[in-house]
Amino acid sequence: MMDTEQYKAMKEMDQQIVGALERHPQLAVPEGFAARVVQALPAGVAQRRWFAIRPGSAGQTVALAAALLLAAALFVLAPHAGRSFSSVAFDVELLVLVELAAVGYALARMLGGRL
Repeated sequence: MMDTEQYKAMKEMDQQIVGALERHPQLAVPEGFAARVVQALPAGVAQRRWFAIRPGSAGQTVALAAALLLAAALFVLAPHAGRSFSSVAFDVELLVLVELAAVGYALARMLGGRL
């Protein structure tokens, strides 16, 4: 069992820890900080890239590229596909068609009707 001195010491340490955790840091921005940052920037107008990936558009770009690739694969497989499930080309063509439908559905959900 703990004696009263140990208990008091633990209680005091707990209060110090809680006080330290609840204390908010004091933030201070030095005078003229924004002006110094602007002066540190290189002179001239920033060049815009002709193709920039915006946040949230990378998934749409990849989905569109996948849809185009799958559509091209359908055209390549079409002449080789027989009309039986024993034909490997026919099976692959069906799989590509299902994948194309899934990519189209995902792209439609991403765009949310903004076509």
